[in-house]
Amino acid sequence: MTDITFKIGTFSTGGRRPFAGLVIGDLVVDVAEALASARRHTGWEPPATPDLGSMDAILGDWERHFEILQTLAGKIAAEGRGGFQDAAHAWADLRVLPPVPHPSKILNSAANYSGHVKEMRSYTTTNNLDPAKAFSGKKDGAEPYLFLKAPSALCGAFDDIVLPSEDDQIDWEAELAVVIGTTGKGIRADRAMNHVAGFMVFNDVSCRNRLFRKDRENFRTDWLSSKSFDTFAPTGPYLVPKAFLPDHSALRITLKVNGELKQDGLAGEMIFGTEEQIEFASARMTLHPGDIFATGTIGGVGQGSSTYLKVGDVIETEIDGLGCQRNPVVGPRS
Repeated sequence: MTDITFKIGTFSTGGRRPFAGLVIGDLVVDVAEALASARRHTGWEPPATPDLGSMDAILGDWERHFEILQTLAGKIAAEGRGGFQDAAHAWADLRVLPPVPHPSKILNSAANYSGHVKEMRSYTTTNNLDPAKAFSGKKDGAEPYLFLKAPSALCGAFDDIVLPSEDDQIDWEAELAVVIGTTGKGIRADRAMNHVAGFMVFNDVSCRNRLFRKDRENFRTDWLSSKSFDTFAPTGPYLVPKAFLPDHSALRITLKVNGELKQDGLAGEMIFGTEEQIEFASARMTLHPGDIFATGTIGGVGQGSSTYLKVGDVIETEIDGLGCQRNPVVGPRS
């Protein structure tokens, strides 16, 4: 074991297959290559494991593999880059991919911060709802409200966000993402964090004008059309293990568009906390390693001021200790 902290991401370079990398400072170390180097140069023989060259493999037995990664991080710190030359890369030389590239599901929490509930109230009641029945943000008589976002919407922390058309109302939603590390069903809230591997930055990009179907008004929301376009889920730049963030409620979440601060709040201001969301979802479905919970957005989305993304905009989404995304907005691609 070691007290060296690190992050974990998925990267590619020079046409090579994507690989899982330990991020230590501005250095990214290919996990599979580093384990091989450790065997050759340090005399350490890691426990028998499958190939840990991907995040899928690492998350497949998270608790065991995290211990191996901790030991490896200590070896890297002790030996320096020279001892792991074949495995080490400069951050600037890599393409940063979604840290968890193949979740079985992405579960998003809707209307989970009071500020966002308030700013969206006029929009939701105008379109479909009786104002007297609108959710006020109070937990009494309510449950978490989750929807599924397609994993194919994932993109990297520095990838382009592609507008489906320039007439659509495309909005931003900065969110804390929680990644499951241990399979579970029927998980109690007081044990939910035992199933968590770590945390990431997430932007739940949304198409507001497609949220309500004009040809299906009695069926209300169309989550597929409003949330799951390609590139509508910038994630990362890396996953920070839970062990290094004992109090995720204290994390500050911010989002800027073209340098102008739009969102600013704390993860602890959620209406339904991470543990309650995991309990709610796992009562209905089995959670698997790599599943992502996007836990809701704070106030300050574009819809509140009828401001939407346009070609040429740049979105910077940041959470304390979890890194910063920088996603340019580009026009439709054929």
